[in-house]
Amino acid sequence: MIRPLLSRFPARKQALAAVAVLGAVGIAATACAGGGSGGRSATASGTRPAPTRTSSGPDGQNGSSGSPGSSGTTSTDSTGPSSAGGSTSPSQPQSQLQSQSHSGGSSSGGPSTPNTPIAPSTTPGYRPPATPRTNANVDCSAAKCIALTFDDGPGPDTGRLLDLLKAQNVPATFFVLGDQAVKYPTVVNREYAEGNEVGNHTWDHKDLSTLPAAAVQEEINRAADAITATGIPRPTLVRPPYGAVNDTVRTVAGFPFIMWRVDPEDWKYPDPTRVADQIVGHAKPGRIVLSHDTHKTTVDAMPAVIQRLKQQGYTFVTVSTLMKGTALQNGQSYFNRPAATTTQH
Repeated sequence: MIRPLLSRFPARKQALAAVAVLGAVGIAATACAGGGSGGRSATASGTRPAPTRTSSGPDGQNGSSGSPGSSGTTSTDSTGPSSAGGSTSPSQPQSQLQSQSHSGGSSSGGPSTPNTPIAPSTTPGYRPPATPRTNANVDCSAAKCIALTFDDGPGPDTGRLLDLLKAQNVPATFFVLGDQAVKYPTVVNREYAEGNEVGNHTWDHKDLSTLPAAAVQEEINRAADAITATGIPRPTLVRPPYGAVNDTVRTVAGFPFIMWRVDPEDWKYPDPTRVADQIVGHAKPGRIVLSHDTHKTTVDAMPAVIQRLKQQGYTFVTVSTLMKGTALQNGQSYFNRPAATTTQH
């Protein structure tokens, strides 16, 4: 690769060109070494591929998300949240996920930006909701709390889900995509107006661990702008698509990452009964549940999920209420309420 590049320069400039080329190679090698877990970027056609997630949580245990005694936080490794199904997507085994190389360029359709961070549009960092959310006064160090979270929306069935949540006095946390907020601004506004929490799921679901620093910030800030444009406060919780982060993402994102401990794999198994069984079967106090309000079958499963968990004595809260008393740090990943602050029931 070096010889063709040098042929473009006069002989007297070849030495300087060689230094520049070798320096670029070194930078690319360093970026690849950063690594990230999980995920694939969106395709050029604009459709989002089925999520690919790693199966080991912060406690280093593989398989079921029911592993006891986990701390709920991680800030240094790149392993993703555990799955209720306990497996990664069959199309991309975990060994490949952990060894993915990162070219430093944006994925298909992404912004073309220099590999230097851009200034955030607002001061980064987590801030509790300005207006208390439903059940905000619950003390999750004593109560049997659980947080339902919904990704990728809004979608055509989100309104029906909001009807159910309101009727049952159940708050949830919606991790909204910026491009969907543009399509459904009144639904995003309603999510917040009815006592739920709204977080940031990036602009269009790219794998952040494959992007340069400036593109990571653009994905997050552009989504935040779109969400704020619906008339609600700017979100200060981020859920990275696929749970995929690396050192670059942790350094420049500017917000804490909210992962999950329970994953019914509703994107993979569109069966309301299975979705409900997976969520209820892996529920434990302090856990964060991942689902997608863009799937009709997931919304169909929620009445049973809510009824069965209420019968077991659970109180539904937003992520901010669940994590109350925990100092959420920028660049750290949180999978559940830390065990030290959760009373076992």
